[in-house]
Amino acid sequence: MNRPPLETEDELKLVKDYLLLPVVLDVLERDIRTLDTLKLKMPQPYIRSLRSVQNKVTADMATIRRGLRGRGIKVYAERRTKQALEADYVCRGYHRKFSMLWGVVKAEVQQKLCRYLDVDLAP
Repeated sequence: MNRPPLETEDELKLVKDYLLLPVVLDVLERDIRTLDTLKLKMPQPYIRSLRSVQNKVTADMATIRRGLRGRGIKVYAERRTKQALEADYVCRGYHRKFSMLWGVVKAEVQQKLCRYLDVDLAP
């Protein structure tokens, strides 16, 4: 029995980032709304900083979409279930599934946010 060719590590990373970056944007938007409701003396510098990160994430999303398109990968279904973040996609004509448990998603999003904010995760 012939097995379909597996995706490369880079292709899997593109699919993973394609799913994670919208979650990063959701977290940033929620945090911006929260900062806006707090009684801070000067919330605007913090909000502007997070908006700047949102712009970087959006630019990275466009780059990832171009990368997927260039490799012939099409994500055609995304789901957020109670247990996981899931997607169905086509790579080289073969249908694939991708899934990450929410605990893993949280850790990955936190790492990405730290990279975007240029801060260490460790205290």
